[in-house]
Amino acid sequence: MEIEFKLSCTPLSARTLARHLTRLCGAAPHKLQLQNTYYDTPNQDLRAQGIALRIRQQGDLRLQTVKCAGSMSGGLSSRPEWETPYSGRFDFSPVDDTQIRQRLEIFARLPGYRATLDTDFSRHVWHWRPDAETHVEIMLDRGRILAGGREDSLCEFELELISGTPARLLDLAAHLGQIAPLFPCPLSKATRGSLLLAGKRNTLPAMDTRPTESGAAFVAEAQACLDHISINLPANCSAFDAENLHQVRVGMRRLRALLQLFRPALRKGWCRRDIQAGAREHMRAIAPARNLHVLMDELLAPVAGEVDARAWQRLNGRLSGMAEQAFAAARTHLQSLPFAWWLLQSSLALHAEPLRPAWRSKPWPQGADMLLAQHLKDYAAHLQGLKRTPEALHELRKAGKHLRYQLTLGSRTDRSRQLGRQLARVQDSLGQLNDLYSAGEILNRQPASLTATIAALGEAHRKRHAALHEQLPRQLRRLRDELAATRKEKR
Repeated sequence: MEIEFKLSCTPLSARTLARHLTRLCGAAPHKLQLQNTYYDTPNQDLRAQGIALRIRQQGDLRLQTVKCAGSMSGGLSSRPEWETPYSGRFDFSPVDDTQIRQRLEIFARLPGYRATLDTDFSRHVWHWRPDAETHVEIMLDRGRILAGGREDSLCEFELELISGTPARLLDLAAHLGQIAPLFPCPLSKATRGSLLLAGKRNTLPAMDTRPTESGAAFVAEAQACLDHISINLPANCSAFDAENLHQVRVGMRRLRALLQLFRPALRKGWCRRDIQAGAREHMRAIAPARNLHVLMDELLAPVAGEVDARAWQRLNGRLSGMAEQAFAAARTHLQSLPFAWWLLQSSLALHAEPLRPAWRSKPWPQGADMLLAQHLKDYAAHLQGLKRTPEALHELRKAGKHLRYQLTLGSRTDRSRQLGRQLARVQDSLGQLNDLYSAGEILNRQPASLTATIAALGEAHRKRHAALHEQLPRQLRRLRDELAATRKEKR
């Protein structure tokens, strides 16, 4: 069983940490050049079963490795692995898991299996032995992943526990994370290569099994939120773009909603406030880039033909420059040490028994239903006293985003699904109104020479703004009815 912690970084951070590790471990690293070829069917049947089959060329040595999907908690992964010399043909007899071995033997008899992706990288290896019981192998891999004519860069650390307790592995990860920005890396090289082969964005596999106790469920859901953030970071996807930035915000929002839901169940002294405050701060830092992207793509571009062409070009050029600067600033922020440290600390905190003892063994999702009851009540009160001002609608939208995610954690009844669908309709209207309000704030700060163009832009969206305000009261009435019915069902 392989127990490891994977962390990605920039080449600059890699050089800084390499120097530090040589001092920490008391010796220069052992250097290797590794070429790996992964095999699967054209339909990726092995990957679909959570199996990776690899042949590694290491100098004159060739190795066959079988890895399987394992468990991950707080960034720490453990998974079965079998590595044996390769003589020119597959030999699965060393795989002592009968089911896995049988699947591999069936695969080897299929006519369509082939090499699907390659990795080519240098590896620097250090050995950390802080005491007689602990041995951690630290590997820095730098190179590339190649699949389907596409290529992605690779720069990551793997901390593998050879002997000792997982706690020492986490201690080392925390220590290194204070030296230079390090980001949890939830995807294996094989998974990244398979996504590259398919031309898909980084995505996480669905959970095979759902936890049945609240303690394990909270850790799994929190880890999923953190992984959602991690896989969309510049350090984990070379083609970082506006959609990745949006998904980082989605992950942080879900994390805040989860912590808000579980607040009564969390152990006193656990770092909920620090995690929530960090998420709030980092969302605020990258918000300008998201707001400008929405303004450019969803409000300005669709009305290009309805505004004087030269005036539109001037406004578009100015906003494009602002958007590029904001996006570059957001990307820089997501590569910074404060952000990386917050993300790493949030992952490590999941190992510190977040829930109170009385809550850890409560059945799931019944535990979520108990916690959700108060949030449904609070949201109903929010609706009841709602004022139709932009500020009040914005607050309702934020509360609705949290509730929409929280509903997915509870029991999935027909009634809760209906509430979720109606909430989605209201959120869509509130989102469009918020986009218009946010755009107005940005446009009001533009030079007076663009006033006429901005006025024409506002006129172009006036009918849509009026239609949203007209349909919103009906949507809110239906939402109140669905909310009341759902609360009655859950009593």
